[in-house]
Amino acid sequence: MATEGSRVAIPPIMVIRVEDTMDVMIARNTARRAASLLGFSSVSRAQIATAVAALADIILNVEARQTIHLHGIRDGVDMGIQVSCEAPWLASASPDNALIALRSKLGDIMDEIDVEPGPPPRIVMILWLDAGRTTQLDG
Repeated sequence: MATEGSRVAIPPIMVIRVEDTMDVMIARNTARRAASLLGFSSVSRAQIATAVAALADIILNVEARQTIHLHGIRDGVDMGIQVSCEAPWLASASPDNALIALRSKLGDIMDEIDVEPGPPPRIVMILWLDAGRTTQLDG
């Protein structure tokens, strides 16, 4: 949908520190709020919240403490939400294997899922806002 070079972060910019199981609920609620501010429909907000909660679960399962970053992203006329976090536990993993594992856990929840090389590696996920995902369809 969008090309990598022209992407710009836009508000809202939110962070969630994931340290214990209570933070999964906080991550889910924060993701919903960020998606709402960007104009995503309730179904898409739930989708984004599910992806962020899954990422928080991954962080807890590897016994890491990490910060998940949420922000709007714009690429020309396209707008969406980007979710990212550092993933030092992936430093010794093959980027391809890490990506396959992430995609199998998250399925088609997000439009883009990527593992950017480090140090440390970063997990980056994007859901683009399109006509089927806007609050205009919530009635």
